[in-house]
Amino acid sequence: MNNTVSGFFPRYFHNTSFTVFAFLLFGLLLWIPSLFIPFWGDDYFFLTQAREARLNGDSWWLPFVTQSQTGFWRPLSMDTGWRFVEQVLHGDVISAHIYSWCLTLVSLLAVAWFAYEFARAIQWPQPKLIALLTAAMHAVHVATYLPLHWVAAMNSPTLVFFMSATLALWIALPRLQGRVRWLALLMLPVLQLLALFSKELAILIPALVVVLAIFLRDKQSYQRADVVVLLVCVVMCLVWLYFYKEFTPSRHSAYGLTLGENLVINTLSYSAWIFNVPREALRMIVMERYLLGVAWAAACFIPMAIVYWLSIRALKPSLTIVQWLAGLAFLIIAYGPYFLLANQSYEYYAAVAIILPLLLVARALVMTDRIKIGLLLVGFSSLIAVQGTRSAAYPAVIDRAFWAERQIETLQQDTIVSPLLVRVANEHQFAAIGVRGLEWRLGLPIGSVILTRDCYRNGEKLAQRILVQNTAGDFVWEDCN
Repeated sequence: MNNTVSGFFPRYFHNTSFTVFAFLLFGLLLWIPSLFIPFWGDDYFFLTQAREARLNGDSWWLPFVTQSQTGFWRPLSMDTGWRFVEQVLHGDVISAHIYSWCLTLVSLLAVAWFAYEFARAIQWPQPKLIALLTAAMHAVHVATYLPLHWVAAMNSPTLVFFMSATLALWIALPRLQGRVRWLALLMLPVLQLLALFSKELAILIPALVVVLAIFLRDKQSYQRADVVVLLVCVVMCLVWLYFYKEFTPSRHSAYGLTLGENLVINTLSYSAWIFNVPREALRMIVMERYLLGVAWAAACFIPMAIVYWLSIRALKPSLTIVQWLAGLAFLIIAYGPYFLLANQSYEYYAAVAIILPLLLVARALVMTDRIKIGLLLVGFSSLIAVQGTRSAAYPAVIDRAFWAERQIETLQQDTIVSPLLVRVANEHQFAAIGVRGLEWRLGLPIGSVILTRDCYRNGEKLAQRILVQNTAGDFVWEDCN
């Protein structure tokens, strides 16, 4: 091992460095197929929106001060991100995925920083190794996979970066002195604001700061100036909430917040995400492919359950009941509003919440010298979860994306004239292309794709033929009579 690597890794774990780097290589190999996923679903809406903003000469800052067209006010992570993809990357799909990779890698660095500062604050040995293991396990966890496969989910790694970095700086703050400390106090509200501009969950950062302070209360304490800055951040969150409501007058009903049986469903789903069980396995169970779904879920769940069980056993003597309760509070608060979602839930919603459990697992693996078996179990669970999701047939999201690409490739072989009439039989499947996708990929003007049941409007024939979704779900042409 060369001097550079030896300087980074303490001698204590030279014997485990091969295992760690082998796991990182495994994570990279697990990521690679995501580069070849086509644009799908919401991607086309955001691409079209970004192109219109460019053609209109809109400022990149405009989304920060105007009403959102999406029902979500995420000017930094979404509007700016898609403007970069469309204008700088020219809407190239592989470049867009590489951009998502870069966002995810940067977010993992922030996760590692959070874990490192946490381990240092609580005075655990080998904080660098704990940080590396936490980020490595987060990289392969099911909570990370979808943003790599779906560019429209780029808001997730952006949020993870800003929330992890903000929390890491809060943890480091009591140990900082002099100018560095004052610079940190100035940076914390800025990071808070950038996180808020990334995704709504960032409004919970002050609450998470309090929870972490309780967890670490025996090791560090905050000063009066720190509390003042925290209150400033709370006020910023309240001001942001006012403008959020002003700029998002309406959103899809699936993203509404309600209190009913959805609370139970979302809690069970969240529990599945924590144990690395993918959404598609739950869908199989619900859609009466019960045995296959249960077998898939069990193959993901059991290895992670073993890892958590071994970790709890190892950490139980060293953590107080208050710390365990604080850890539980972190899990609940970091998932926050997603418990109340009316009818929509994805694994990456747990990307922030999963950080602390993985950090505790990393500490337990280092403390008990079970790094190899721990990473093997996590890796197996993630391989089954992620690769299974990529291989699952429709209505799985990845297969739906490939279905959409096959339809587009077939249509690109024809001469398409405007208007393009489309009769849809399966709206869920069609959403993977959507009207915006047809217009974008076929080079049609906005408004030239018309969803209709027949070829006529007010007795007038609109076109000579109509694109019809057949019983197999694919599109075929029919003549207009």
